[in-house]
Amino acid sequence: MDFWQEANSVNDRESLSNFLLSAARDFTDNPEGWENADISALLEAMSAWVSDCDEVFRRSGKPLPSGETWATVAKLVAAARVYE
Repeated sequence: MDFWQEANSVNDRESLSNFLLSAARDFTDNPEGWENADISALLEAMSAWVSDCDEVFRRSGKPLPSGETWATVAKLVAAARVYE
């Protein structure tokens, strides 16, 4: 399964955990495939995508995620900052 297919197949906590591990491996094994090569650039790109994602969801026919979904993503980033 390619990177985007794996991202699109995330539908629960376990598949998200597996995707994140796969992303970490891909970053190590395929650094030239990553436009944002450090955490600061990656977080800025994530912020930009979140700000602009309305059109992505509109074209896919899916609703914009709920407030709780966004809060969970924020908690994920905050926790990863200190979690070992």
